[in-house]
Amino acid sequence: WLTFVVVGGGPTGVEMAGQIGELALDTLRRDFRNVDPRSARILLVEAADRVLTTFPPSLSAKAERSLRRLGVTVLTGRTVVGIDDGGVMLADGDGTTERVASRVVIWAAGVTASSLAGRLGELAGAERDRAGRVTVEPDLTLPGRAEVYAVGDMVRVRDATGQARLLPGVAPVAMQQGRHVAGVIRARLADRPHHPFHYRDKGNLATIGRAAAVADIHGLKLSGFLAWTTWLLVHLWYLIGFQNRVLVLIRWSVSFLTH
Repeated sequence: WLTFVVVGGGPTGVEMAGQIGELALDTLRRDFRNVDPRSARILLVEAADRVLTTFPPSLSAKAERSLRRLGVTVLTGRTVVGIDDGGVMLADGDGTTERVASRVVIWAAGVTASSLAGRLGELAGAERDRAGRVTVEPDLTLPGRAEVYAVGDMVRVRDATGQARLLPGVAPVAMQQGRHVAGVIRARLADRPHHPFHYRDKGNLATIGRAAAVADIHGLKLSGFLAWTTWLLVHLWYLIGFQNRVLVLIRWSVSFLTH
């Protein structure tokens, strides 16, 4: 019951494993009489050769060191080939398998697209990939259906060369696509030309634990407390309303200072 397996070494998996480690080592260590949370075994499984593959290798290495300090065992080069109610089956590069007993398996290795994407692709005759994502035109409309838009992690976007590009399945992509669709609709209503969608990557952030994070912002590489502070400020900025930002900042500050 105290073995946790987190599948996927992207930002979601790294953050989840780090939070479980922090809970086990610190937050819950005095809350149980007969159970020692510090004895928890936390495994982070990643098929690639490092965690956070969208970050520079130096930041991936720092993130892995931070995870190990939190008691997380990082297993790279391992693929999950089976999951049941008693654990997971792992396979490495040479086909050797290993079973890990666990009652808690957290999937953070991506998801298939909504069934709506498959239905839209079927009706419009659009291409779909293995994950069920439908391919849309550069203006985010379905092929041959200029009145139907699709955005978010259910789509791939065709670029100017005709190639379908897969964008990161993160909130900023969907937010930018939503704004773009609104602009296209306004332009069409006003009989004005509109431009194809272009994703503006503002950088990558991943938090690992208390005062531990990594950030890659247009070549600027940050780690540790500075990256963690950057992560907090970015999340505060995207909250709706000044009052919400102030309240969250006060709560975070109290929690940090009194912990």
